[in-house]
Amino acid sequence: MKFKNVAILSILSVTLFAGCSDKEKIDQKVVAKTVQNNEKVVQTPAKAHEVPKFNLKTSTGKIIEVTADVKNGWKFKGYENKVILLDFFATWCPPCKAEIPHLSSIRSKLKKDFEIIGLDIGQRDGSITSDAKLKQFIEDFKIKYPVTSGVANSSLFRAVSSLNPGGSIPFMILFNKKGEFIQYYIGMKPEEMLQQDINTAIKMK
Repeated sequence: MKFKNVAILSILSVTLFAGCSDKEKIDQKVVAKTVQNNEKVVQTPAKAHEVPKFNLKTSTGKIIEVTADVKNGWKFKGYENKVILLDFFATWCPPCKAEIPHLSSIRSKLKKDFEIIGLDIGQRDGSITSDAKLKQFIEDFKIKYPVTSGVANSSLFRAVSSLNPGGSIPFMILFNKKGEFIQYYIGMKPEEMLQQDINTAIKMK
């Protein structure tokens, strides 16, 4: 699987502090194609005009339904009217681990209007992280935001691959309160920069 290459990219690549761009958009065709190829892990639209839904399972067993409506704004069930940061990471990825304290710090300041959804992409060999290992990771890093794992995570990771064709992690995507795509980040980013972007997204009307 492609995840085998992610470890090498994450540790050795200069994308650890790579730049980001707001000029690109999430490709609706890529999202739709991902749904067609992953019918068992995604709620496939019943009609052509409907949009795909990804069921992300948290470490506590809760399901976060993500509706990938590229045109009209993404929906994150249970987290309405919040700015959302999707954080694709792995438990074995050093820069992913290093970024967690900064994400937690931002969340503690802005949690009224902001939430992070962590998406574990699995192990180096492509396998899904065990529940026990993920829960221990969450405890070790004192993570308070929801962390998800499972095949739906990898499906969503592929669905937004137009923004991150190299598959590098950490990889984050920022949405405003309307679910509109705002920005994406590949590699670690300074806490101050992230917080500034999130503050701007919170103030959007």
